[in-house]
Amino acid sequence: MEKFSAIIGPLIFAFAATVFGQSRPAIVSLILFFIVGGWLLSRVNIAEGQRVAREEDAALAAR
Repeated sequence: MEKFSAIIGPLIFAFAATVFGQSRPAIVSLILFFIVGGWLLSRVNIAEGQRVAREEDAALAAR
């Protein structure tokens, strides 16, 4: 995801700046990405992820 965001972020910024002719809407578009990302992170079930990670670690250790 790191490489994807390093490419898509500047592309969307440049596209928005080109379409609107100024950088303010481009900055707003990037702020929206942060808001959506924060919302997605708030939906993560941490306890379930930890349980799955422990199970996978146990399965790898049993090999």
